Amino acid sequence: MNHLFRCLVMIMIAVTTGSCIRGHREKERKPLIFTEPAIPVLLTSDSDVLKFRALHYWDLFPFEDSLCIQQKDFAAQAFTGFVDLLQQNPLQVGETALKNMMNRAGTAADDPLVRKKVLHQFFTLSEYFFYHPNSPYRNDDFFRVVLEYMVSSPLPDTMDKQRPVYLLKMIRKNRVGELAADIRFVRAVRNFPYTDNPAQQETLYGLKSDYVLLFFINLGCTACRKAADEILASALLTEMVKKKNLAILTVYPDKDLEGWQKYLPTLPPDWIHAYDPEGEIRNGSTYDLKAIPSLYLLDSSKRVLVKDALSVSQIEDTIRQEAHFL
Repeated sequence: MNHLFRCLVMIMIAVTTGSCIRGHREKERKPLIFTEPAIPVLLTSDSDVLKFRALHYWDLFPFEDSLCIQQKDFAAQAFTGFVDLLQQNPLQVGETALKNMMNRAGTAADDPLVRKKVLHQFFTLSEYFFYHPNSPYRNDDFFRVVLEYMVSSPLPDTMDKQRPVYLLKMIRKNRVGELAADIRFVRAVRNFPYTDNPAQQETLYGLKSDYVLLFFINLGCTACRKAADEILASALLTEMVKKKNLAILTVYPDKDLEGWQKYLPTLPPDWIHAYDPEGEIRNGSTYDLKAIPSLYLLDSSKRVLVKDALSVSQIEDTIRQEAHFL
């Protein structure tokens, strides 16, 4: 999947850069070559070397040269190597490295038009790697650094800033470590034995369990079916549901309630199945659902432990880290 995603990024960049520079062809030039700075000989530990490489990765990148975004795949390939380095460093190092990158992209060139185009290119790359729903590198903390720079930079005009402002607002919702936004929901009728009134609204915070797994679903969603099967195949999660240590709440955010009722028999009976009667989730006022399925793991106080999980194994690993006895 990582290789496929990277290929898609290359195609995307080729299209966007081609449209940006059409009409500004320069004379044939020698292709740019990107190399990382030499590693100081005094750095001997692997962690120090990785930190240095991340923080100084862009020192020799020719941000001042418009060819850096015109040359096919040049910026995208360099960015791919940078993302690999970020995965090998602590979060704080990655955030600082991204600030360095954005600052260089937005200030290196003398020509303000070149600075603006280069900055936009690196924003586009960051969005594809850190925010795209199919990216295996999704990371709100990394993308937040990029968005905050875009919003504060004088280079993008008001129109260009609209998307960064919107995305920054969305990724600030339900951050890891913060309390999740409450959800008002109505349970499926087949859960009637557990409620006095099957049409009565309940809340996320009304669920009492050591952990809650929020599972946003849609009808006819193949990926939702796959995620459900992976959850059912997890011995850890299955045992926790059986012992009432984990409540799994599937939430249908759309309007087709008749279709949802017909879909319910395909879902496990010991999970809670609900829909959003007020359309708050659908309207984007509480959760950032850039794609479905989306999985959130919450603790007993509804603090977010995992946001928009990359995999079911990520949820399992987090529970094991939180509950040391498992």
